[in-house]
Amino acid sequence: MAVPRQLLRVTMILTMFLVRHAGAQGAFFPMPRHPRLPALPPTPGGTLCVPRERDALLDFKDGLTDPINFLSSWRGVECCLWTGIICSNRTGHVVMLKINSGWPFDSSMHRVGGEIRSSLLTLRHLKQLDLSDNNFGGQPIPELIGALGCGRLTHLDLSGSNFGGRIPPHLGNLSNLVSLQLNYMADGSYSPDLTWVSCLQKLQVLGMSEVDLSAATSWLHDINMLPRLADLDLSYCALQNSMSPPAHSNLTSLENLNLISNSFNTSLGAKNLLWDLPGLQSLFLTGCGIDGPIPDAVGNLTSLQSLYLGSNKFTGMVPLSFRKLQNLTELVLDTNFIIMDMADLMHRLGHLSSLATINLDNNELYGDVPVSVRELINLNQLSLAHNNLHGTITEDHFTYLTALQTLDISDNSLTMKVDSTWKAPFNLSYAGFRSCILGPKFPSWLNQPTTYYLDVSNTSIHDSIPLWIVNPSFEYLDLSRNRLVGMLPNLLSSLQILDVSFNEIVGPIPKLPNSLLYLDLSGNNLSGALPSVIGAPMLEVLLLFNNSFSGTIPCSMLQLQQLKFLDLSKNLLDGRLPSCSRGFDTSTITLLKLNNNHILGAFPLFLQKCRELKLLDLAYNKFSGSLPTWIESKLPQLALLNLRSNMFSGGIPDQLTRMKGLQFLDIACNNISGNIPRSLGNLKAMTSTSNNSGGLFDLVNYIVVGGVSKAMSADAYTVEVGIKGQVLEYTKGIAYMVNLDFSSNSLTGRIPKEIGMLIALKNLNFSWNSLTDIIPQSIGALQALESFDLSHNGLSGEIPTSISSLTSLTRLNLSYNDLTGTIPSGNQLRTLEDQASIYIGNPGLCGPPVPGNCSRIDIIPYAPQEHNEGMSDVVSLYLSMCIGFVVGLWIVFCGFLFKKKWRIGWLSFTDHMYDRAYVHVAMGWASLARNIHQG
Repeated sequence: MAVPRQLLRVTMILTMFLVRHAGAQGAFFPMPRHPRLPALPPTPGGTLCVPRERDALLDFKDGLTDPINFLSSWRGVECCLWTGIICSNRTGHVVMLKINSGWPFDSSMHRVGGEIRSSLLTLRHLKQLDLSDNNFGGQPIPELIGALGCGRLTHLDLSGSNFGGRIPPHLGNLSNLVSLQLNYMADGSYSPDLTWVSCLQKLQVLGMSEVDLSAATSWLHDINMLPRLADLDLSYCALQNSMSPPAHSNLTSLENLNLISNSFNTSLGAKNLLWDLPGLQSLFLTGCGIDGPIPDAVGNLTSLQSLYLGSNKFTGMVPLSFRKLQNLTELVLDTNFIIMDMADLMHRLGHLSSLATINLDNNELYGDVPVSVRELINLNQLSLAHNNLHGTITEDHFTYLTALQTLDISDNSLTMKVDSTWKAPFNLSYAGFRSCILGPKFPSWLNQPTTYYLDVSNTSIHDSIPLWIVNPSFEYLDLSRNRLVGMLPNLLSSLQILDVSFNEIVGPIPKLPNSLLYLDLSGNNLSGALPSVIGAPMLEVLLLFNNSFSGTIPCSMLQLQQLKFLDLSKNLLDGRLPSCSRGFDTSTITLLKLNNNHILGAFPLFLQKCRELKLLDLAYNKFSGSLPTWIESKLPQLALLNLRSNMFSGGIPDQLTRMKGLQFLDIACNNISGNIPRSLGNLKAMTSTSNNSGGLFDLVNYIVVGGVSKAMSADAYTVEVGIKGQVLEYTKGIAYMVNLDFSSNSLTGRIPKEIGMLIALKNLNFSWNSLTDIIPQSIGALQALESFDLSHNGLSGEIPTSISSLTSLTRLNLSYNDLTGTIPSGNQLRTLEDQASIYIGNPGLCGPPVPGNCSRIDIIPYAPQEHNEGMSDVVSLYLSMCIGFVVGLWIVFCGFLFKKKWRIGWLSFTDHMYDRAYVHVAMGWASLARNIHQG
C-alpha cells in the first residue's frame, strides 16, 4: 500500500527543519536531505555594483509583490550590499541571487511573488539563482530562466515557490547546471518527458519531488544519461516502471536515490529498476507498491548505508545477499509481507555490525527472538511490532545493546522476563510493549529518565501506578487495558498524550498539565462530580465514558477552546445541560457523546455554537420537548444524530430532513408524532453510495498531532444501532453505516415514495408506529438495504413486487400489518431466515412461505378509500347494533308468547326473587330502627 503523500511530506519537512535548526541526528524516520544553495558569504568590502545590473535588479523588484518587505534593503547605489545579492570580488558582477521569503513554515500569503521580468537576463554573469520558498501563484516557470547567465548558471532552485504548469524544456539549455531543484511545485506541475534533462551533462543534483511525471515513460533512460549525477529525488512523481531498464547503467556517481511513493506496481515489480549502482549510499523506495520477492541484486549495492523499502508488497524472505551489505546502517522493511523465522533473519543480518536501525514492523515474522540479536552492538532502533513472534525475552537479549534508544515489540506474543532488580544497559527514548506480557508487577527497569514515549497497554500488569510515572520527560504514556489500581497522581507539564482507559482507577480526575492534548480515562471506577476547572487548555480529546461520574456537566468543560472529541457517555450524570451563554462564541467540538446518562431538559441550546459538530449521540437519556428547527442552519456538518430512547415529542421538522451531510438519523423510542416528511429526499448523504470521504470518515481517521501523535481509540466511536432485530455496537465501522430509524414512535400517515431516493440506506426501520396505506413501489430502488423493518403498523395493500430486487437484504420484517395478496418471490427473499415470521399477523397474505393457497382464497385487492366513506362505516355500525337489539327482544317475546311453561317459570322466578328481596330489606330496616332507638 502507498504511504499517504501528505504524511510523508510533513515528515520530510519536519526532519529537514530539525536538522537545519537544531542539529538533530538519528531521526526516527530519516529522510534524504538535498543540498540547498551555499550560505551567503560575508559581503565583500570595496566592491562596486555594476550600474546596469543594479537597474536590472530594481526593475526585477518592481515586478515582485513583497508583503513583508523582505527586499526592503534594495535601495541605494551599492547593490552588492542588498539582501540576497552576492557580487564577484574581482569584477563586481552579480553572481548569486537568493530570495527565500518563506522558509520553513511561513504562510504563503506573506511570501514574495509576482512577475519574473526579463530584466533578469541582464545579469549575464549570474551563476546561482535561488527563488525557493516563495509564492508565484501557480504561474508557469518563465522560459527566460533557460537563458539566464548566458549559460553560466550552475545552481537553480525554485523549490516550494508555487510555480505550476509544464516544466519548460528550455531548462535543458542550462548546460553548466550542477544543481537543479524543482521540488514541491504547485499542484498541476508536470513534465511529459525528461529528454531535456539528458542535456545537462554536468548535473550532480536533481530534485523534482511532486512534479507529475506519469507520462514520462522513458524517465529511467533519460536519467541514465547523466554520468555525474550524485543526488536524485523523484519522490511523489507518479513514475511507472513499465519500460525495461537500460542495458548498462551510467549512474556510477549516484549516491542518494529517493523514489518514495511512486507507482512501481507492474507485473515486473522490482526487477524493472536499476540495481547496478555500486556507489549508491541511500535508497528510498517507500510506498511504491512493489510486489514480489526482494531481488538478490540488492546485494550488489555494497556501498549502501540506508535502505528504505517499507510500505510495499514485498513477499518471501530477506535475501542471503544482504550479508554483503557490510556498510548498512539503516534497514527499513516495515509494512510488507516478509515471511520468515526470526532466527533465520538474524542469521542473514547478524554479521552486519554497522546496523543501527532495524524496522520490520507489520510483517509476518515468526518464531523466537534469538539471543544473537545482542551481537548488533551499534543497534539504536529495533522495531518488530505487529508480527507473529512468540517466546520469552530476557536480560541476555540486551547484554551488549548499550546504544539502544528505540525498542518496539508491540502486538506480538512475547513475554518479558527479567529480574526485578535488573538495570538496563541502555536508556530508551521510545518504548513500545503493547499486548506483550510484562506483568503482573509494573517493571521497575522502565524507569529511565530519557523516555518520552512509553506504551505498556494490555500487558497483564496488575499493580498500583508507580510514583516514577510522573517522569518529566514523558510526552506519550499509554497504560490502558491493564488492572492498575489506586488513584491517578498529579501529572507533570510535559505530557501530551495520556491513556489510562480500562483499568481499575478510582477517585476524581487529578490536576491536568497545560501541555495535555489527549486524555482517555474511560472504563475505570472514577466517581464524583466533574471538575469545574479542568485545566489543560490545549486539550483536543477528552474521553471519560463508562465511569461513575455524577452531577451536572460544567460549562468549563464544554468551552475548552481546542476540544474536538468529548465523550461522557455511560456515567451517572443528571440534571439539565447548561446553555453556556457567557464567554462562549464558538466551539471546535466535532464529536459529542452524552448517551446512557440521566440528563433531562430540552434539546441542548449550547449546540447552536458547535458548527463543526459531526457526531452527536444523546441516546438513552431523559431529554424532552420538540426537535429543534434550527438544527439545519446551526449544525451544517452533522453526519450522525442519535436521539434514541428519550422523551422527545411533536413532529419531525422539515429542517431535519434537509441536512445534506446526515447519513445516520435515529429518533427511535420517543414520542414523535405526525407524518413522515416527504422532504426525506433532501438527505443527500443517504442518496449517494460513492462518498467514502468527509463526514464520519474524517472523524474516525482523526489523529492528534503534537510532539507525538495518537490515533483515536476505536471505543470513542461506539454507537448503538438497532439493526436486524437487535441492538449492535459499531465502532469505526460507523463511518460506513447509513441508517434511518423512526421506530417505536406515534407516526401516522403513509410512507412517502421519496424514500426510494435514499439509495445508500443500509438500515431502514419504521416499525411500531401507526403508519397506514401501501408500501411504496420505490422501495425497490434501495439496493444497498440490508435490514428493512415495517412491522407493527397498519399498512395495507399488496407487498410491492420491487421488494424482491433488494439484493443486499439479509433481514426483512413486515409482520403485524394488514397486508394482502400474493407474497413476492425472488432469489434474495428465498435466502432470508425464518421466512414465516416475516409475514405473520397479515391474514390476507397468501403463497409461500405462509400456509394460505392463493388459488383457494378470494383475494380482495386493496383500493384506497375516500375520506367520506368513513362516515358511512359509523352509520352502518350503529344501525347493526340497533337491529341486533330489536331482534333479540323479539325472540324472547315470542318465546313467552308460544311457550306456557316458559311464562310460568319466568313469573315464578320473578316472584321468588321479589320475596327474597323483600325479606332482606324488611329485616335490615327493623335492625336499623332498633339500633337508633337504643342509641
